[in-house]
Amino acid sequence: MHEFSFAYNIFKVAEATAIKNKATKITEVYLEIGELTLIVPELLKKSFEMATSGSMAEGAELIIEKTPGKIKCRECNKTSTVTLTEEAHLTGLQLFQCKHCQSKNTEIIEGKKANIKNIKIL
Repeated sequence: MHEFSFAYNIFKVAEATAIKNKATKITEVYLEIGELTLIVPELLKKSFEMATSGSMAEGAELIIEKTPGKIKCRECNKTSTVTLTEEAHLTGLQLFQCKHCQSKNTEIIEGKKANIKNIKIL
């Protein structure tokens, strides 16, 4: 379960930001997460809850916004938005096909990153 280590890292970034700003409580963390990260939002929220137990972020709401994956075709040079199939969620493997020319000679250009967009502190 890589969600727990990911949740712990989110907490540590939020905690460092709160301490730097002399806050005593973190109430909300707003996260953008790429569709292609294979992170399960429900597991991430539960993991965040466990990672923040007993800390200044205990009880903080983790708000997750999924951002779409994008690929660029090496044949026609166009970009396409993609999503993971149910099978890919289980296996982590998927070839993406260009929506314009149907080529599978593509590269992922967006959707594999996560970014903390905002932290609410008191």
